[in-house]
Amino acid sequence: MVAADRMADILRRAIFILKNAEGKTSRQIAEELASLELLTAEGFEPVARALVRSCDGSLRILDSPTTCKAEAARARKRLAMTVTLLGHLYLVKLVARKVIHKMLADLIPPGDGSPAEFQVLCSYSLLKVVGHALADVDASHLVAFIGKLVELTAKSSFPAPTRRLVEELREISTTSWQPKRVLAVRAEMVASHVEVSCTNMGGEQVCAFNMMASAKLPDLVAEVQSHILNPFDVLTLILETGALLPHDDETTIGDLLRDLHE
Repeated sequence: MVAADRMADILRRAIFILKNAEGKTSRQIAEELASLELLTAEGFEPVARALVRSCDGSLRILDSPTTCKAEAARARKRLAMTVTLLGHLYLVKLVARKVIHKMLADLIPPGDGSPAEFQVLCSYSLLKVVGHALADVDASHLVAFIGKLVELTAKSSFPAPTRRLVEELREISTTSWQPKRVLAVRAEMVASHVEVSCTNMGGEQVCAFNMMASAKLPDLVAEVQSHILNPFDVLTLILETGALLPHDDETTIGDLLRDLHE
């Protein structure tokens, strides 16, 4: 009885961490959960199941023809964040490998059907987090999945940036999974300006700055590059929703944010 009460208390603390996760990266949340004494994957399983159900719910919303644009945007954002969190939880041994397998299968189902772009991007984000760990224990499954991603995106009408990300994933998988050239961008309207922060695929903040809402997307890219000590030759920016930052010389950052929230 004492052991059960103690485990229930640990689980309550874990749920508290998740409910107060605003402003933290997925990596920080996972590491904070992993620091809870005596918390194991078995004890965390009810929470892991809830996170998987959240992903399933987001996928159902996105698959429904009646879903409005605003609801779809929220579902994509929630899905991208939860998938990435599950990846980091796997790295700290609070989520079993079978959960990662399920997420990959849900995002890219068996068969030759063409997935939506957000499904490809979520798969990409998840594998950028866990790929190096899976490569040590599940190489054949990993190679087959990435091969399928490459095949599906090559023969479908995916934008060139998405195809490049998938090809980059294939290349990274053959070079010890070293992350490169990809930053996740978070932008938020505050009064008349935009607060921007960028994190790498490990969840670490690379830069943060403010811009006018009237600034164009190329200005944002240039500003990111100016804040990086050793800028990459090629910089790929992904919005926190999982969508690629558009390659557009005319759209303002303010218009982009309004479109995302409509």
